[in-house]
Amino acid sequence: MIKKYLMCVLIFMMAFSIKTQAQSDSLSSARAEILPLFEAMQTAANAHDAEKHISFYAKEPNLLFVINDREIRGWDALLAQQLQWWQNGKTDVKYELIGVPDFRMFAPDLVMVTYFLTSHRTLANGEPSDSKFGISALWQRRLEGWRIIYAHESMVIK
Repeated sequence: MIKKYLMCVLIFMMAFSIKTQAQSDSLSSARAEILPLFEAMQTAANAHDAEKHISFYAKEPNLLFVINDREIRGWDALLAQQLQWWQNGKTDVKYELIGVPDFRMFAPDLVMVTYFLTSHRTLANGEPSDSKFGISALWQRRLEGWRIIYAHESMVIK
């Protein structure tokens, strides 16, 4: 009886180990596919190229972007807001990544990427302004490639 029990436990542990390894391989593969897109997004942000930056989001009306206590629905609305935030490309804001982005796979075609940034800009009155914020973006694998379908950004206040 004990031998059968131990055999069942051993089989379960082996199956779990194989599944865990497969998930790890899938996440590594997804990370390798998403990371260049993520880096291109950050480059576009520092160039204040709103259209390029937003091109990594799903171009659809049910896209949801939450910033602090406000929601922005739809790709067109997000692009319009990003153009406003970056003053149609005339802002001097610069972003810097803090640490390494965290990748988590919730399903084979859904990956959450969480990361922190600092920003430095000059306000209208000439004063410098620095801030820190965190972003979680849910990437979905689609026919056109990985796209963000949901994102949440919050200021970090200490």
